[in-house]
Amino acid sequence: MNNDSFFGLDMQAKKILIVLLLIAGKLIAQPLELSLKESIRISISNSYTVKKYESRLKMKLAEDKKAWGNFLPVVSLEASYTHLNDDLSIDLNPLKDAIVGLQANSQTEIQNIYNILNGLPAMSDAQKFAIRNQIASGLNLLLPPFSMTFKKQDFKTATLAGYQPIFLGGKLLAAKGYASSELKAVEYELLSVKNQLSYKVADAYMQVILLEDVVKTRESVFDGIRKHKEEAWELYKKGIIAYNNYLRAEVALAEAETNLLNDRNNLELALVNLKQLLNIPRDTNIKLVDSFYYKEAELQINELESEALNRQPLLNIIREKKNAARQSYNLARSEFLPKLIAFGKYEMYPEYLSSLEPRWAVGLQLNINLFNGFKSYLDIQKANYLESEVEQAMNESIQQINLWITKSYTEANNAAKRFKKLEADIKLAQENLRQNEKRFLNGMGTSLEVVDARLSLEKAELERSDALYNYYKSLAELYYAAGDFEKFFEVWKYQEFPHE
Repeated sequence: MNNDSFFGLDMQAKKILIVLLLIAGKLIAQPLELSLKESIRISISNSYTVKKYESRLKMKLAEDKKAWGNFLPVVSLEASYTHLNDDLSIDLNPLKDAIVGLQANSQTEIQNIYNILNGLPAMSDAQKFAIRNQIASGLNLLLPPFSMTFKKQDFKTATLAGYQPIFLGGKLLAAKGYASSELKAVEYELLSVKNQLSYKVADAYMQVILLEDVVKTRESVFDGIRKHKEEAWELYKKGIIAYNNYLRAEVALAEAETNLLNDRNNLELALVNLKQLLNIPRDTNIKLVDSFYYKEAELQINELESEALNRQPLLNIIREKKNAARQSYNLARSEFLPKLIAFGKYEMYPEYLSSLEPRWAVGLQLNINLFNGFKSYLDIQKANYLESEVEQAMNESIQQINLWITKSYTEANNAAKRFKKLEADIKLAQENLRQNEKRFLNGMGTSLEVVDARLSLEKAELERSDALYNYYKSLAELYYAAGDFEKFFEVWKYQEFPHE
């Protein structure tokens, strides 16, 4: 909207427009509120790694469908145009001349013998020559020419050919099984990547919550020590306390300010880390709506280990790799079995075929590998060794995952016990601070006692926040190790109110 159009509005319209602009500005300035579940959803949706594995999954799906094509016939059309240096022909006229000559000589001699037996004089050479030529001429007229053109100098071909595998020793089934195993393995890889990213986002999200609690505690301590410093100055001016008590409060305030500044910087870094995992701009204003609230988790380590055997994507990936190794063995074994293929062809330009070439043909082709330098036998051995290697990798992975579950389970229980213990410590530290502040204001205590009491309370509160963070972090890692990260939200769904 230009200035002229704005000033052309009446006063009421201007007021409405200004109100709308103010509302729009406030909406734009509103922070993006994120729960943990929403953060994980955004991270998975924006992750380049997830998108990469999704593309790989589509590729493996295409390869799996391609493996079905091996069972179908292969039909091809081959066409060509050929130019020879000369017609492709055969000339047997010299053989014809030899046959005709022998036959003419034989019949001439027979005629001469016949004349002699009938009392006629024998033929002269001139007569024999004339009769022989006469007989040869007759035979040449009776016999066709002994020459033929099989292919003209220029000819075209168009052959429609088809092949249908009937039995290849199990090779086609092995190829299909291998493609299916690779497809399932990539599906589990994608699930593993999502679980890993979910755990990373959960940890980063909880780090921000932890540091927000730490900053609140630091701010409370800073405000308390600042108030204590002001009270110490008033008491010093009245001559109730010594100057060194005031100096101790001033030093404590400087240390509290430094700690507050450091933790605010740590909070900013934690927010940057979370935004990077979410793959959103660093200048995005976000607000976390979830917070720590202790909820007892019912954990059975035997159930978690049993669940991990079936649901942990890493173990399922190894299972599919083992299936793929088995199909490699079947593929190697197929080289020892007969292979039967049906074939057929049809010529589409019969006018260019020679008399020796058929218009169409169908048949069966059988192939049996008798000896190929022990290569097939060595391929079977190689497949056996690969299957054994994958089996050992499975056993090792189960052992490592059980250790992972045990570690996370132990850490979660230890953090829960530590959190419960610190509740009593905080109450004691609060009472200790109240008593020392009262004694200080009455001139019976020192500034050092007040500062130490406040720092003790701060230490207990920070340890409690850290224990709660470690508790939920260990739970997240525990369900991540068990392969069912969604179960973490059965505990985390109670994160609606901050702890008291």
